[in-house]
Amino acid sequence: MSEFGHIARSFAGFHIDSWGAGPFLITVEGKTYRFEDSDRFGPSKLRADGEIAANPWWPERSLFWRAHRLWCEQGRRTESDGITCIWEGSARPAPTVYRTVGRTKFVILDGEDGGPAVSEHSPAGKAALAAALPTTPVAPNLAQGGETL
Repeated sequence: MSEFGHIARSFAGFHIDSWGAGPFLITVEGKTYRFEDSDRFGPSKLRADGEIAANPWWPERSLFWRAHRLWCEQGRRTESDGITCIWEGSARPAPTVYRTVGRTKFVILDGEDGGPAVSEHSPAGKAALAAALPTTPVAPNLAQGGETL
């Protein structure tokens, strides 16, 4: 089994098994984050001196998390220095546009994981749907106001 960041060495009488590759630098909207990464334990925040920080995680809503997820999904590419991460996309996910059906049911029309939820009737929802219309087909029964399955 090969995991990103896994290092194993066997010697006479003992075995060393560790996880963590890096350091890596990822830049999101002008802010640079320094971290070490592994498939098993995820990213760990590093201090400027390269040691793991006392609190090794970023806040839940930090832009780092989306950038890190996109970097992993895109193959963990780095610049020629082997440290600077290359990733593509937006640090802020597109809003999840929903339609209310009845009092307690909702249908998701478009959006990305982690994006803010907006009604199709709100200005943000209308803008998001207009931007996605060429690539997002709407089921005929929903487009005509029909019932959902």
